[in-house]
Order: sequence, then C-alpha cells, then structure tokens
Amino acid sequence: MLFGAIAISEIVKKGYCLYVILFVCTGNTCRSPMAEAFLKDYFMKTSLEIEVISAGIEAKKDAGATEKAIRVMKNFNIDISDHSTRLISRDIVEKAELVIAMTRPHELSISKIQQQARNRTFLAGEIVRLGSLVSKLEESPSFKSWIEELHSARGGHMTSGRAGDEVLDPFDKPLEEYEKIAMRINGICEVLCKLLTSEANKNP
Repeated sequence: MLFGAIAISEIVKKGYCLYVILFVCTGNTCRSPMAEAFLKDYFMKTSLEIEVISAGIEAKKDAGATEKAIRVMKNFNIDISDHSTRLISRDIVEKAELVIAMTRPHELSISKIQQQARNRTFLAGEIVRLGSLVSKLEESPSFKSWIEELHSARGGHMTSGRAGDEVLDPFDKPLEEYEKIAMRINGICEVLCKLLTSEANKNP
C-alpha cells in the first residue's frame, strides 16, 4: 500500500464535510509520516471522511522519509517511499481540525504559529489516553465538538505534562529504535481510529 504527501490545495470539500488531522514532528522524515500512513491505512477500512497529513517543525522541502522508516513500514505492508517532506506553516495548521504532536516542544511550536490551535493540539499518547474519558465521536454534534470535549478532559491544562505521552525521535538511531517507535505509533493510530468510529465507547 503506497502512501505519500498530499498537497494542501488538494484538500477540498466535495459535497460533504472533510476533516483534516495533522501529525507534526521535527523533520517530517520518520515519526509523522509513519503516523500519517498508519492512520490512513486504518481509515481505509472505515467510512470516515477524514484526511490525514503530516508536517515538520524544521522540515526541509521535498526531502523523503528516512531509509529506516521506509524499511520498518514495509514490515506493515505500507510503502512510504514516495513521501515528500513538508514544512509546517500557518496555512497547514489553520486547515487542521485536530493537530497531533510528537513532543511538547512540537506542541509549543504549533501554538506559536497559531495561538488558537492550542485547544485542538494534543500529544500523540495524550489523545489516546484522554479519548477513553470522552464520548464516542458519533455521539457528539460534530467533530469540532468532540475535539472540544477532548480538550476539556485535560482539566484546564494545555497538556497533562506527562513525558510518557511523547513519542521520541528515532532519527540517527539503530533500526531497533525505529521498530519500537513504529509499533507504538501503530498502536496509537489503531486506538485513535477506534475512538473515531462506533467501535470505541466511553462505557464498555
């Protein structure tokens, strides 16, 4: 299965509401493109009308995913070899209803780009953890309302401050580290997909 970058100009409304989820890391070469590809793969099995994109705080324009990231994703039958890196911008952030950052510094950088994005920006592990405390998406009036409920679950803080919610950078590290990060990101994306479908329930 082949996944690559999608131009912001290609994210259009075609007679229905199309939401955008944005993953953010540093260089947009490993963590965020892996997350983008995993979540797209899960969404392909659903009827969700949600676009998934990724960008990097310090990304170089039109570079590719790291060789180790490409290699690890092949273990999941996902091909990200045609991924093209994207530098984050205000335009990209504004178009995203949900922003998922890999670390707290990324989260801070996003808030500096657009202050209003604070309430809809979450750490990768945080959104999954808080998701178990809120209603199903289908029980909310809208995707925006669901995000607002998720933000309220923080208890008034931008984040819970848990280092465990972060997904650390495997760049320049052994392949084994990439494999560990890929496994974690895959698990996060699987749970997030369930939170956004009828499979997830606040009260089992």
